[in-house]
Amino acid sequence: MMDSNDTILIQDLTEMFNSQLFRYRELRDLVRKALGRLVLSRGDMAAVMAGLEKKKKILELIEQERIQYAGLISRYQERKAFFKDEPLVDTLNTVLDNTGTAIREFLDEEEQLKKYIEGILKMEDCKTRV
Repeated sequence: MMDSNDTILIQDLTEMFNSQLFRYRELRDLVRKALGRLVLSRGDMAAVMAGLEKKKKILELIEQERIQYAGLISRYQERKAFFKDEPLVDTLNTVLDNTGTAIREFLDEEEQLKKYIEGILKMEDCKTRV
């Protein structure tokens, strides 16, 4: 059974993971834009540098949040067996699922950008060898 401290814990975690969900979606969109700019500029890396700096700042914010909430996450892991059929837990689980999806989408976009940049670098290398 949940008590008021458990309710606050779950609400805080839901808020934090909602924030991370927003940030990962923002990261995904930044990487998509960077790839688009890179394609449109025909490989001009200067066109994507501002986006990459913003990406770095967002990743730092995510890391800070994870550190800040590590204790709450541990406490939730210890107590979650007691939270059967609780609507707040269902909400948290939905947010966690959505966050996981956003992370995978971000990583997929990141991989596409990486492959495109590697292709550009290979082409540049071939040009310098000729």
